[in-house]
Amino acid sequence: MFGLRQGTRDSLITMIATPTVWALHFLFCYVTAAVVCAPNTDIFRPIGGERVAIAVATALSLLFCWFAGFRAWREWRQAGGKPPHDQPTDHDRERQMELASALLSGLSFLAIIFTALPALFLVDCR
Repeated sequence: MFGLRQGTRDSLITMIATPTVWALHFLFCYVTAAVVCAPNTDIFRPIGGERVAIAVATALSLLFCWFAGFRAWREWRQAGGKPPHDQPTDHDRERQMELASALLSGLSFLAIIFTALPALFLVDCR
């Protein structure tokens, strides 16, 4: 009715949102650890507070990636979701953007986990 359609319109912004969140999470984790451990005078200095900050950033980043990926996957499946999406039509472009968004969300989710692993295993600046 009145040209409205269900769901959201995917764009390049929605497709690169989760890799951007991963990049910002990566930057936050490594800059936080570097600021604390950079003087390298006390390699046994505990990084407990920084580990908590990294855990919170990780949880928020994973939540965002899960939500964005689930949204894209759901919309892709509701619209038929069977590849290939190789026709020069608005429908196929939209399906391709949704599929790419879902796959990039999954990749970013895994990358965020691997970025946070050092903070999980290391308790000091060694």
